[in-house]
Amino acid sequence: MKSIIYIKKIFLFSIISTSFVACDSFLDTTPEDLRSPEQIFSTYESTENAMFGIYSYIRETTPYWMPDTYSTSDIDVAYKNVQTFDMGQWDPTTASYDKWYTYYKAIREATYFLKNVDKCPEADEDIKERWKAEVRCVRAYYYAQLMRMYGPVILLKDELPDFAGTDMLRERDTWDECVEWVTNEFKELSENIYLETIQTPENYGRMSQTIALAYRARILLQSASPQFNGNPDYANICKSDGTPLFPQKYSEEKWKLAAEAAEDLIKLNLYDLVKEEYEDGPYKGKIDPYTSYKNVFIVNQNKEMIFSYLEDNGTIDNRLTPNSLTCWGGGYNPTQEIVDSYAMDNGIYPITGYTTPNREVPIIDPNSGYVEDGFSTDFENPMMKKRMPEIGPIKTYNMYVNREPRFYVSIFYGNLYWFLPNKTSERIYLEMFKNGNNGPDASHNYYSTGYNMIKLSTYEYEAKPRKNTKRELPLLRYAEILLSYSEAMIELNRLDDPKLWEYWNMVRERAGLKKIQEVYPDVLTNQAVARDLIHRERRVEFAFEGIHFYDTRRWKTAETTEKGDIHGMNVMASGKSGSNSYPDEFFKRTLLEKRVFMPSFYLFPIPQSAIEKNPSLVQNYKW
Repeated sequence: MKSIIYIKKIFLFSIISTSFVACDSFLDTTPEDLRSPEQIFSTYESTENAMFGIYSYIRETTPYWMPDTYSTSDIDVAYKNVQTFDMGQWDPTTASYDKWYTYYKAIREATYFLKNVDKCPEADEDIKERWKAEVRCVRAYYYAQLMRMYGPVILLKDELPDFAGTDMLRERDTWDECVEWVTNEFKELSENIYLETIQTPENYGRMSQTIALAYRARILLQSASPQFNGNPDYANICKSDGTPLFPQKYSEEKWKLAAEAAEDLIKLNLYDLVKEEYEDGPYKGKIDPYTSYKNVFIVNQNKEMIFSYLEDNGTIDNRLTPNSLTCWGGGYNPTQEIVDSYAMDNGIYPITGYTTPNREVPIIDPNSGYVEDGFSTDFENPMMKKRMPEIGPIKTYNMYVNREPRFYVSIFYGNLYWFLPNKTSERIYLEMFKNGNNGPDASHNYYSTGYNMIKLSTYEYEAKPRKNTKRELPLLRYAEILLSYSEAMIELNRLDDPKLWEYWNMVRERAGLKKIQEVYPDVLTNQAVARDLIHRERRVEFAFEGIHFYDTRRWKTAETTEKGDIHGMNVMASGKSGSNSYPDEFFKRTLLEKRVFMPSFYLFPIPQSAIEKNPSLVQNYKW
């Protein structure tokens, strides 16, 4: 039965994510070119296909090379466009990742569908109402994504615009107006009886009441944050009558709304964190943090995933698996800065800062037990121990010893074997140094930082030949809702709220860590300490999921985290291939590149072509 359900789910995912992205949209560029509604909505199948076509924009706007998919301070992405983005070489004319027109095209198609779906003669009223609810939810999602990138936008609501832009000659609505309309849409849809309460195997990948609640919570947290809650930098971005597009007065009430929105979803008790128990050994019956955290990203349709993106062509695995296995290893390379962000296994963050702005010399918490110099010979990488226990302890740079479980699930470092279970004869000792089998001279795709991001990789992927695996990548999962509630309560200085600590520690418990107040007692009484620690928790928990990119912007911290010197290990250190050892010179903090982040980068620029077409549009700050 389980296999049948899974096949149904993958079939539906394939329809939504693959078929329609490969076909022309059901709308062309101008109303004059459209097929008539009578043609588009003539049958049940054609109407449902039209709806799936609207869903397809989710895939189109979430490609694996987008800089917000992998936060630029956490990873070095081997694509020219991302490198240009990191170097600040973009403007309103050349912005590589502009989605203004794409999202508005999706919104137009959604509204067109809503206005014409009743023409379908083969669908009963209940089906039509469900389709309407789904499309309204998808449309609200696209607005939320627009606002995440651009701030205040033009609200079209139920108007059907001319895609040529002639009826969009209007001003942007204010941020608060946009938030009110979009969150009201999500709230209404969360109570819409025609939407499924939660995704089921039969409707997986389609909108539900809980997805609406989750995105409402996310946008309200964004609205409460410093970027959009009394930000003086945006004071002069106004409508023609002088009304500021961005709210200029701080509102504590927005944090209350954010907390309540997260709680609205939590109290339904429909989701849970993925928690797997040890099957044997001294810890039998206790949470296995390694398997638990890893399974969030490799077990499809798990109980933590609220909304996901189907990666159905093996691209992520291909980018993470070594060139030695005929793959493109070196696509997503974690930086030294994200390695520094992980806690020790005692829950203490070892790196509290850096002695200089260039982040070359870390400031180490002496209570953490962290040692950066030298090597250990009796340490076993926990993930390799689980997959290849016969290998035993190996020489390990002390930087990587006794880190928290999420580190070993997420980061592949030097002197390890690639994880190929039950294939002893084919195991790859991954050499990321010069002259190595996956070093900088072995291929134009190499691990530029001396690290590989393995959090999203599946264990068995080899690409011999390349496999088109179907698996889910998170767009929004339950852990985010839990930590968003905690963050909102911290900003309200409600450190006496027991749910703040309960929800936060649920995430830490799954990660194999002590309760935050046991490690840092001051967190119970010091708002600044609590704020710093919840920021750290979110960065590690959601590393490489695209959340930190927007977190640093809404917190207004990106000018620190995204700017300046970015480091890795010394991949140009020469070693001897086949020796099953790394040169000691490899393990040295090494400058990768100097990145640029300007105050304007907190928001994407509205395309210059849109500004030229619509004189009423006001450009974003400093663009």
